Amino acid sequence: MGATRKGMLNVLIAAILWGSSGVCAQYIMEHSQMGSPFLTMIRLLSGGFILLTFSFLHGDGIFRILKNRKDAISLLIFSLVGAMTVQLTFLMAIEKSNAATATVLQFLSPTIIVAWFAIVRKARPGRFVFAAIATSLIGTFLLVTHGDPTSLSISGAALFWGIASAFAAAFYTTWPSTLIARYGTLPIVGWSMLLGGAMLLPFYAGQGTHIVITGNLLLAFFYLVVIGTSLTFSLYLKGAQMIGGPKASILSCAEPLSSAFLSLLLLGISFTLPDWLGTLLILSSVILISLDSRRRVKTV
Repeated sequence: MGATRKGMLNVLIAAILWGSSGVCAQYIMEHSQMGSPFLTMIRLLSGGFILLTFSFLHGDGIFRILKNRKDAISLLIFSLVGAMTVQLTFLMAIEKSNAATATVLQFLSPTIIVAWFAIVRKARPGRFVFAAIATSLIGTFLLVTHGDPTSLSISGAALFWGIASAFAAAFYTTWPSTLIARYGTLPIVGWSMLLGGAMLLPFYAGQGTHIVITGNLLLAFFYLVVIGTSLTFSLYLKGAQMIGGPKASILSCAEPLSSAFLSLLLLGISFTLPDWLGTLLILSSVILISLDSRRRVKTV
């Protein structure tokens, strides 16, 4: 198998597994009496420890960043506003709605990123970006109203946390680029998860006393942390390095589709026609942005 095909396969598997992790998180919260903040804390601490251990065994200098005060502060900001916030808002959106809806709303983040850079750089967006913004707005409208502007098909809280998750994901994607270039991906992501989870400890550590634990829940949690976080992230990064960001973004559209189908099969959550139309429009915005990125690369 060629490098390109292998990279595409890695990204596609990662996207499908990421979609399943949201469904897994919803199952855990529904059956364990575990709140989203506590699950966020445990997921971040466990995932961060696993990624840092893997990075250390790989020979990365995981403690180098702690010796540079400026970069350490930047890492703390990324841990708080990025890793911790993106996970917490995403799980809150799942708790207030369902895994499929939360995943689709988080996919507004690419549109937020390109719109923000267009404003900051005072550059007129290209036709693909304009189309992406339009399709994402229409898709969100269909998803949350089912076409009726006088009512919401999901709660106001679910909409708030879903949009907040998209903004947090946009920050998570753009902020750490310099840190990753300097120290590597696994150390930065591992530290951000571990520190983000540690920031929640003083507030939510005592909430674990009333949690229901069964064999199925332990398996679900193992899947969420090891498969849905650590393995998935490694697969995605390896694949994205092989095929580039634009192609990886297109293939990552399998994530919300995976979440929607698994929610239907495993949790009994149904998507209506407006839900599917809204989802496809939001996914098309990601594809349009990827096409715009490829066009810019060719013209440089």
